[in-house]
Amino acid sequence: MQTPTLQFLFLRLCPFLFLFWFGLITPDSYAQTKAPSDPAPPASQTNDVSAQRSEAVTRLSDIQQSILDKRKKLDELENRLAKVTQENEKEGLQKQINALNADIEQLNLSFEQIIIGGLDLEPFSDKPARAFNWQEELLEATKPIIDGIKDLTEKPRKIDRLRNKISLLKEQRKLTEQALKSIEKFQPNTMPQWTRSKFESIAKEWQQQRVDNESNLEIARFQLASLQGDDTDWWQSVRTGFSEFVVGRGLTLAIAVAAALSIWLLMRSLFWVYQKKLVAPSGRNSIHIRLASYAYRILIWLLMLLAVVMTFYLAGDFLLLTLVIILLVAMALSFRHILPLYLAESKLLLDIGPVRLGEKVVYEGLPMQVKSINVDSLLRNPDLKGIIRLPLRTLGSMVSRPVIDEPWFPCNAKDYILFSDGRYGQVLEQTLELVQVRMMGSVVHFPTADFFRMDFRNLSHMGFNVAVTFGVDYQHQTLCLDVIPERIHKALAHAFTKAGFNDQTLNLQVDFKEAGASSLDYLIIASFKGEVADSYFSLGRLIQKTCVAVCNEENWIIPFAQFTVHQGEGFQALNECHVPSSNAGSD
Repeated sequence: MQTPTLQFLFLRLCPFLFLFWFGLITPDSYAQTKAPSDPAPPASQTNDVSAQRSEAVTRLSDIQQSILDKRKKLDELENRLAKVTQENEKEGLQKQINALNADIEQLNLSFEQIIIGGLDLEPFSDKPARAFNWQEELLEATKPIIDGIKDLTEKPRKIDRLRNKISLLKEQRKLTEQALKSIEKFQPNTMPQWTRSKFESIAKEWQQQRVDNESNLEIARFQLASLQGDDTDWWQSVRTGFSEFVVGRGLTLAIAVAAALSIWLLMRSLFWVYQKKLVAPSGRNSIHIRLASYAYRILIWLLMLLAVVMTFYLAGDFLLLTLVIILLVAMALSFRHILPLYLAESKLLLDIGPVRLGEKVVYEGLPMQVKSINVDSLLRNPDLKGIIRLPLRTLGSMVSRPVIDEPWFPCNAKDYILFSDGRYGQVLEQTLELVQVRMMGSVVHFPTADFFRMDFRNLSHMGFNVAVTFGVDYQHQTLCLDVIPERIHKALAHAFTKAGFNDQTLNLQVDFKEAGASSLDYLIIASFKGEVADSYFSLGRLIQKTCVAVCNEENWIIPFAQFTVHQGEGFQALNECHVPSSNAGSD
């Protein structure tokens, strides 16, 4: 009954800890929530309210005076508009009238907003809702980034604009000088009165144009020199920029990182306690435990992300907030393409996929056991040195099966093996890549996958047999079924004991095999434990030597093969050649 109670408390405590964390980050908001419960505001707060009201009354008076001035000017423009007959002058006056009306309307709105405390009056508006335009919304969302880039390039852009302005002013000065030279060629005294007055007016305008041009050119040059002069103390600019970053956006980033790390440490600590107290006694391979584990990890990342976003929002740094939102949108758009892959990998992580923890898979021709399933999964063969680390995507293309009582590899280090072609050797070491075998005094390397498919006998595993065929002459036919087998069996048992193989001998059998072409043959089969596999060939020789010794003691003849060579038709003589041959051999 203790486990459900602890789980309930664990799940209930997480939201309160999270809210407590954000309460620590934003003490101002906590203070604001506590303010209404105070019985009376302090005296300093009352003074601040009075000062704010006095300032608001002053602003209302200023706005009202601006409204009166603009209405007076509006009346003047409307009177002039009624008297003007030319269309172009009417258009100009109408534009000014429209601008004044817009200003008066905005001032009236500001006046009302100050009185009502800045409330949003959009619900009272009769204007239709603006149609959604995703391009405008996207531009509005990315405006902080664009403004940030503009701030970074503001000085080079100002320098470029001033240089272009200086070039334009120089060109204007050149044209102005040419115009004044042309004006000096005329003699206004010879002109009629109305022509001279018009001429003098134009000449005065061009002279003023020259004065203004020189003044603007000097100002532009001064501004350009000032901006370029700032580059001399570049180290000071770097220090200033760095200090501004540390105090401003750098501090915001540090707080966001600290908030995320604090949540990670807190949640991981709670999860560690949960695993030690609840999961460890019941085991960790349950599907419910694994599902809860990965869901909790996802919750940790979501809380860390929420902490970063809330930090940027409370700090008012909309550039960082916009960057985070754009990053999240990009991740969401890319997630739809890799969602099937994530679903397949999620099944593997939850141990409900085609490959499961602790089961057997075949990787590059070798049987492997799945030791762990994670971002980097581990495969291992208990009989081979080394492990294989596979990405989760590669593991998803395999299929596992439950492990049964079967060997993982046909041999182990220090085992003696006998190949089908008669080669004999001892396994020195076996890894996932190579198997080293000592054969005839030399070390031979085999690729592990190829060695696994080879045909050989493991003499050290569960023992081995030595089979020998031995024959005696036909003249001992009366003794062949009882006396000879018993005598050879007794002699072999004594020989094994004398040679120190008595404890390693599992079985000894001497049976009549067949009546051969020139001998009565016996099949001798001796079974030994795997500990004496290094004496495989010496045991065969010991059996042969003992059988010969018994024949010498009992005066039993060991026959040799006889064959007749026919020399073809027409020959009158047959030559019989007797060739000795050993009847003993190893199977």
